[in-house]
Amino acid sequence: MTIPFPRPHRALSTALVTAALALCLLAGSGPVAAVDNGALGIRPANESDFFHISLYPGAALEATAIVTNHTETAVTLLNYPVDATSTPQGAFALANQDEPRPGVGGWVQLANDHITLAANSELRVPFRISVPEGTPPGDYAGGLIIQSPPVQGKTSTVEGDTAVRLDVIQRQGVRIYLNVAGTAVSTLKHGGLSWAKTGDTVTFALPLYNTGNTILHPSGTLDVSSWVGANTQLKFDTPESMLPGSTLELHASLPQAPAVQSGTAAATFTSEAGTGHSETSIAYAPWPLLIAGLFLVLGATYGAWRTARFVRRARHAIAQVTAKERETRDPETVPGL
Repeated sequence: MTIPFPRPHRALSTALVTAALALCLLAGSGPVAAVDNGALGIRPANESDFFHISLYPGAALEATAIVTNHTETAVTLLNYPVDATSTPQGAFALANQDEPRPGVGGWVQLANDHITLAANSELRVPFRISVPEGTPPGDYAGGLIIQSPPVQGKTSTVEGDTAVRLDVIQRQGVRIYLNVAGTAVSTLKHGGLSWAKTGDTVTFALPLYNTGNTILHPSGTLDVSSWVGANTQLKFDTPESMLPGSTLELHASLPQAPAVQSGTAAATFTSEAGTGHSETSIAYAPWPLLIAGLFLVLGATYGAWRTARFVRRARHAIAQVTAKERETRDPETVPGL
């Protein structure tokens, strides 16, 4: 959308629309409250937190969400399903409205894509979820979104000739976890353990790949007991979950690491797929120390070479003197005498 903004000479107008997402996040433990920001909320009619559905390929199910309007005015909301993904950090994320919906987001059918709620009221929103024939078994995830109309922001000027307006779109989503019946396969592959040193902190990264068809919840530890002056074990950051097909990196940091180090780091990670291991060697030292050490080695090498050359020359000179003395004491050895 272009916002007219008159200028005496060349005019350039730009409108930026940014979505402020209020998506429900799955807590790591304990009961999870319904998705509600105090103004609007959405929750399952028959569950306390999210939808948990199990179906066979080709089967369908009717379910109901309850949308709540806590405000003093009526509101009309967009209502649509989306797929879910795992972020590289392991957080659960609901897709945008315009993203493809090959999974749950495409299998949910709503009667209407807009709903209107009176002030301080609730509305039951039924939907149907149908799993296509031939769908591979495993865990799938998506969500049902309610999205409020954009709130128009103020227009400001950037760099003298650009008009920028920030509109805010609020949306909330309730998760839909769907299990398609069949053989569950839990497999978790990993890449190489890597490390990087920034200042006095060493950060480790371990890539993981969920190659099975179930949701996994990995956690891990890092053993640096071979190091001098370091803690025995570190804990990797624990991700919320890994949806099938997702990739993420586990991270662990060692602050105030020793200035010079040479050793190994061994990672152990566990999940519903079992236990895995990865190991890497690590060696580092500050550049000034390395350069000083190099000069010391070069100096020692040069000194040893000079000493060896001096010894060789001295031995040669001594041998010559000894030979002359022998000739002087024994004239018969002199040719022609």
